[in-house]
Amino acid sequence: MGSVFGESSPLQGTSADPPGGSPLYPKPRWYAPVAVKARPFIAAATVLFLAWFTMKFHMDNANDSETRAYVGTLLWNVEHATLSTDGTGHYTGVAPYVVWQFSGVLSLLTDLYATRGLALALTCLGVALYGLAYAWFAELGLRWPTRLLGLALLSVSVVFALLLRGWELDKLIEPSLFLLGALLAWRGQYMGFALVAAVAAANRESGAFMPLVALAALAQQRGSLRAALGTWPVWLAAALSLAAVLPLRSQLPPPPVRPFADLSLERLIYVAGGLCLLPVLAFAWRITPTRGLGVLLYVLSPVWLLFVLATDRLEQGALLLAPLALVWLPATLLGLEQVARPRQPESVAIPAAPAARQSAPVAPGT
Repeated sequence: MGSVFGESSPLQGTSADPPGGSPLYPKPRWYAPVAVKARPFIAAATVLFLAWFTMKFHMDNANDSETRAYVGTLLWNVEHATLSTDGTGHYTGVAPYVVWQFSGVLSLLTDLYATRGLALALTCLGVALYGLAYAWFAELGLRWPTRLLGLALLSVSVVFALLLRGWELDKLIEPSLFLLGALLAWRGQYMGFALVAAVAAANRESGAFMPLVALAALAQQRGSLRAALGTWPVWLAAALSLAAVLPLRSQLPPPPVRPFADLSLERLIYVAGGLCLLPVLAFAWRITPTRGLGVLLYVLSPVWLLFVLATDRLEQGALLLAPLALVWLPATLLGLEQVARPRQPESVAIPAAPAARQSAPVAPGT
């Protein structure tokens, strides 16, 4: 597994190769160490630009009156300590306090505090989402150019998913929390993971799936799904998630959503196309995922999709951004790398030179 900003590969040679690169894949003339040193700055610039682009795209297509009404409702919920909901009646416990950090302060300085506060919140959440996605790609061992490609695909999917009701910040907070939780779990920092799991459950009901992330990480580390099921981080995360979801859900009436209303081929094709076909490609690649990624792909993904279809509306696919950033996109990129990886040329056996024939000694005088 490579580092976050650089790794060795057969194309670049190894430390044991001569300065010009490996014998099979020599480094091009334009290669220089400064290119490797510039990678952190290129990655940071990409994250900042995509965060600004996501905010700009939404603000250019948003309705100002709806934006002001949404921000005003969130601020009212903070002032009166009430629980906010999204357009389909599901609670959103974290989004009001995120907006309040920006719009509440700007309300003392300008009358445009609603739109400007939302723009700042969208930008900061975009930086968090793309930065955590980049770190997650590195944790899974993806190469540096593939990580940048993944950020571009993620940004296209995000702006499509948030085209309708993109001001609902809980849809942007959720994938960031799941990426952060996965990073902590993969690195064995389970107390921090448990805290993130509690926040994710307070953000949306689907945060109750965070224990499956711990299950995947522990299955990766212990080599067995059965061994991971008996570990304390999984059960601690499950207990904290239920302790947050059940009381918050009980404060609201059932969402007025007909189960599986969007279970149609037309809607599924529309959403999959808008998400760059990543939900399809993740399963289409013939790859051998690691045990942890396999749990996320074959356990978390179907459960998440069934939950969304049964309790909510697909619309543009905003509710699928968490599994997309966490597993569908990395699985697709891993498959792409496996297909694009150059094959090592087969060694050709060089026949040995024939032994020199020795002539018979010549008798003297002949």
